Amino acid sequence: MPAARSSRSHRRGLAVIAAVAFGAPLLAFTGSSVPRTRLERSNVVLEAEAEKTSVALVKVTEESTITTAGVLGGVAGLLLGGIWVGAATFAATSYIARKKDDDVALALKGISTGGLEALNYVDYLNNKYEVTSGVGSSLGDAIAKADSQGTVKESLDSIGDAIANFDKEVNVKDTLGGIFTAGGDLASQAV
Repeated sequence: MPAARSSRSHRRGLAVIAAVAFGAPLLAFTGSSVPRTRLERSNVVLEAEAEKTSVALVKVTEESTITTAGVLGGVAGLLLGGIWVGAATFAATSYIARKKDDDVALALKGISTGGLEALNYVDYLNNKYEVTSGVGSSLGDAIAKADSQGTVKESLDSIGDAIANFDKEVNVKDTLGGIFTAGGDLASQAV
């Protein structure tokens, strides 16, 4: 009996975490005196158009919003019920997000568009304030202080080179994007 209760409390905790993570943005929507149109864009997109260069980490397109909706549904299902529930919710949200004239599909696309714009904004802030380079240089300084013989630094450099070469050959970002997009297409056709 205690093991079953522990499992229930663990799942309840995961459900609370998922509700806060995915429900908080829904609670943040409030009405305003001027209605927003669907054609409004984020500051990041407007800045990119002004400079005629792309600053977006992920381009916000119809395809990317549908793929993100499926992935977010799969992650929510994974957190709430495990691998099988995650796979089922991935398939269901991928199917629903591809519907043209559906309110639920519109809501899923809106949530995923907001998520992609938030991701692009965080990348913009990272580039603007050079957060990762500062963290990287601090980590490098700490390793240099701690490593008197230089073996740790050489090992980390070789690991970094191997990862960079792998990314050049495989193009991880586009490959994973293609896998998730194809998986969403297959899942929506299967449902």
